[in-house]
Amino acid sequence: MSSTIIVAGSVNMDLVVRASRMPKEGESLIGSGFKMVPGGKGANQAVAAARLGSATHFLGRVGSDVFGTSLRENLASCGVNTDHLIEDDGPSGIAMIIVNEAGQNSIVVALGANDEVRPDDLSGAADLFSVADFLLVQLEVPLETVEAALDMAREAGVKSVLDAGPPRKLTLELLCKADIVSPNETETAALTGVEVVDPATAREAAKKLLDGGVETVVLKLGEQGSFVATRDLEEHVPAFRVDAVDTTAAGDAFTAALAVALADGDDLVDAVRFANAAGAVAVTRFGAQPSMPTRDEVERLVDERGGL
Repeated sequence: MSSTIIVAGSVNMDLVVRASRMPKEGESLIGSGFKMVPGGKGANQAVAAARLGSATHFLGRVGSDVFGTSLRENLASCGVNTDHLIEDDGPSGIAMIIVNEAGQNSIVVALGANDEVRPDDLSGAADLFSVADFLLVQLEVPLETVEAALDMAREAGVKSVLDAGPPRKLTLELLCKADIVSPNETETAALTGVEVVDPATAREAAKKLLDGGVETVVLKLGEQGSFVATRDLEEHVPAFRVDAVDTTAAGDAFTAALAVALADGDDLVDAVRFANAAGAVAVTRFGAQPSMPTRDEVERLVDERGGL
């Protein structure tokens, strides 16, 4: 029997262009390979969870424009339940993404309908929380909505993961409402003031979050893997080495896989290893939701490579 995952968050249309490098301030570059790709941190995580075998429900908003129709249809085609995806009278969210030759990206997001996702939008999904295993939230919707979703999960006994991106100023009170807080290096620096460059600095940053009351910290360290910490555990989990094509949404694949593995009964370190593998598969393909891996792909990488 599959797990049930609720994702409350953002859905965007990604407008992606390739360039030899990132432009300097005031500079224009000639790019290539323009594509419109469904994205948004919340929707990416929902697609990833569905492809990994979970019954997945997405809570959010799209605009009344052509992007909104396309985004809804794509989520449904990927196996995500969209009964609680509301149409807003305005534009959908979009993200402008530049991908360089090394596969690294730079992103600017216009929130659009995502900025209209309100706590009241969650009330119609109250029954879902009675059957869900995990809630996933991110920071591309209003913080009051993130907090309300975490409160609903806690009241229903549903475990939650806060993917702390993009970087925003958060209170410790909000952070502590999540069972797991999972930022990347940039987001960790914004939360703790610690520049994370290696496992040692990851340990320092994680300790700050734990000392502030966070229960479990899972830091995403890109090519260096992940660092997981609780009051009883500290472990650096190495990355899987792959040839990166596009790092867009790798963190979203990681977050979804972490929740799915934990819901399936894996212990925390094994779940993080599974999540590392999901992120690794994602960076080998172009785009956000098109790069989200299947369970077979992730399990094959874990079996073949053993975390190396």
